[in-house]
Amino acid sequence: MEIGKNGRAALKWGSYILLLLLLCGLQSAPGLFSVRGVKPVLMLPLVVSVALFEREAAAAAFGLSAGLFWDLSAGRLFGFYGMVLMVCCVAVTLLSMYCIRVNVANFLLLCFTVSLLCGLWNYLFYDLLWGYEGVLLYAWKMLAQTVYTTALGIPVYWLVRWLTGKLSVTVRA
Repeated sequence: MEIGKNGRAALKWGSYILLLLLLCGLQSAPGLFSVRGVKPVLMLPLVVSVALFEREAAAAAFGLSAGLFWDLSAGRLFGFYGMVLMVCCVAVTLLSMYCIRVNVANFLLLCFTVSLLCGLWNYLFYDLLWGYEGVLLYAWKMLAQTVYTTALGIPVYWLVRWLTGKLSVTVRA
């Protein structure tokens, strides 16, 4: 039995959402994947991967929803990460459409950049604005978290690439 175009799209987006919920839960679990007090942000590689393979509006909606889940699980102001991830997803999608090829090297570069931007966004509005001390310590922790997040993102990229190849009618990459 052949699945139609709408069925494939529903199955693909349902898989993306289930993967998002799974990674959000794993990311929020205390102590899980923690190395010397540094935890990866597991949702970022998923968001970047989906943005690489989807169109602008779909990537923006997925980035916004992932950011809102992250806001809820991190106890941040609602919309704090949602806004950032939405803009980053649109930028990643436009880059993948017009400027860069979709491959692992570019995924790693984009995932590193988005993770670093989210860390800087967090630092700017939650630490620097209120005048907290320990800028150098935070910078090292943010860099370690960025590298850790990027490294753990490779299997997520391959899973999203496989899902897109199996469930899309037309594959962009």
